[in-house]
Amino acid sequence: MKNPYEILGVSKGANDAAIKQAYLHQVKQFPPERDSEKFQLINQAYAAIKDHKSRLRQELFDLPTADFDLLLNQALKTPTNIQISPEQFKQLLSAGLDDANLLNALADPDQR
Repeated sequence: MKNPYEILGVSKGANDAAIKQAYLHQVKQFPPERDSEKFQLINQAYAAIKDHKSRLRQELFDLPTADFDLLLNQALKTPTNIQISPEQFKQLLSAGLDDANLLNALADPDQR
């Protein structure tokens, strides 16, 4: 998709109200019965930047909503604070695990 800001005719600094106003103006100019492709493009552009979360996703990742939500959920499930004693770590290292299994064991205390 082209730049959603260009499609709606707003700047990147536009607020929610300005974006919605530009969207409604574009929809009135290009109703689906007049130009269905343009109408669909306008709707996609609006969906991409209609609120703060959408604009953040667009700016940082340029991902559709479903992909962004999946990525965010995976990131939140990823352990960031693994607590393990030095003895447990030595045991895991001496167990001869490959990298993937070692990471799984570090992330899941039940595997230690």
